[in-house]
Amino acid sequence: MTTKQQNKLAMYLAVKSVLDANNSVWQPLQAFADGYTDFTSHVARIQTLELTQVTDSTGIAQDKQASKAAMAAATQIISAAVHAYAVKSKNKTLANETAFTVSDLTSDRDAEAIKDCQNIHDLANTNLASLAAYGITAAKLTDLQAVIDGYKAIVTKPRDNIVAGATVTQALSDEFYAADETLSEILDGLVLQFKTTNAKFVGDYNNARTIVDSAASHASPTPPTPPTPPVTKP
Repeated sequence: MTTKQQNKLAMYLAVKSVLDANNSVWQPLQAFADGYTDFTSHVARIQTLELTQVTDSTGIAQDKQASKAAMAAATQIISAAVHAYAVKSKNKTLANETAFTVSDLTSDRDAEAIKDCQNIHDLANTNLASLAAYGITAAKLTDLQAVIDGYKAIVTKPRDNIVAGATVTQALSDEFYAADETLSEILDGLVLQFKTTNAKFVGDYNNARTIVDSAASHASPTPPTPPTPPVTKP
């Protein structure tokens, strides 16, 4: 959420507080009551979206690191066996293709690590009939493929989070626009009907409608900026 949106949300909550404290004043006016319901529903959705927008990627990074280490360790076991077979059978090409250590695989970029591990799996599968004496079985290759696929899935998560974050950002913008519209086009006009019967309520409402720039208030005594129609997207 941007600073501008945070300032605006603070104003929304101030307005809601005034309206809640004066429920008996405006409740008889149906159009105002409907506007209150609409406005507060947008505020509630904004608060929910704000929580959703804050995504902690630390857990994903830790899962990714652990999964990569597990993939490298599992691959190195298969690679060492295939390498031993290649040396024994004097297959220099296969020996070179399987000369990997765990650190080689964990230090690779994501795409390279996946490619190298998948290549070792496939080389072992191609030579499976000759690898029984080296402890390589179809079941072990199935397990290795599952570890590789698991790492692939984790690697895509940060990108998924970026896409989800963009969706939430747009949803927030839409909700702020809708809340602004309800305030500026409905409640701001209808509240004038209470000016003669309850001037204090109207004064409190108008004061709450003032947007205070929280960032600027720490730096200088610049007075708050009141809202100005027409409504624009934040």
